[in-house]
Amino acid sequence: MARPAILRGTYVNILMGDGGGPEVFTPICGVTTRDLTDQINTSDAFVRDCAIATDVPTRSVIATGRQWDLTASGWLNRSQLATINSAMGAVKNYRFELTEPATNKVYAGYYSGAAMLTQLKITGEDADFVKIDLTMASDGPWTFTVVP
Repeated sequence: MARPAILRGTYVNILMGDGGGPEVFTPICGVTTRDLTDQINTSDAFVRDCAIATDVPTRSVIATGRQWDLTASGWLNRSQLATINSAMGAVKNYRFELTEPATNKVYAGYYSGAAMLTQLKITGEDADFVKIDLTMASDGPWTFTVVP
């Protein structure tokens, strides 16, 4: 079996668009964990074989929707706090970017679409740096763009 081409976590970024034209995307700096969840929502029905009265029903699944969620956590970057505060509850364009150095590039690209910043959590503890947690919920379709 061949060794897999794995990607370092430091090559993953969440970027927020500024709404301009052309739109400029800036990384949310200071976060150390960045997550993208692509989820299909479903509705289930359990259907019995009508010819067998004692049959145990089996599940039939219907896709009812699709959603993407971004989460980020890490250190609070004070210079971006005003931008993050102004994004709360607003629909903005975001990117979840996968990059690699050009010398070792196997695959790069980004997921992108509109999302709303729905949660901001700031945590301060004695003798530690201030932490931040963010959640962005998709608002419409998202796409993946390969970067050559």
